[in-house]
Amino acid sequence: MNMYGLKIRVKELCKQRSWSLNELALRSGVTYTTVRRYAMQPMAKIEIDPVSRIKETFGCSWEELLELLGDGSFDE
Repeated sequence: MNMYGLKIRVKELCKQRSWSLNELALRSGVTYTTVRRYAMQPMAKIEIDPVSRIKETFGCSWEELLELLGDGSFDE
């Protein structure tokens, strides 16, 4: 079984806007703890509501926000 993770480009998008993680949390209504967790490590699972709020706050596409990490192959 292949393992995949999902990187949420929180740090990169905050940096582009000169925002801190705390500022993103305040603007999006997502807790700082959740924002920090998404910024620091790839996730095996995500909750769609906070990720959607982060996406809306950044005003970006899903492709700009998310990056699939893994070996690039799928189980058959």
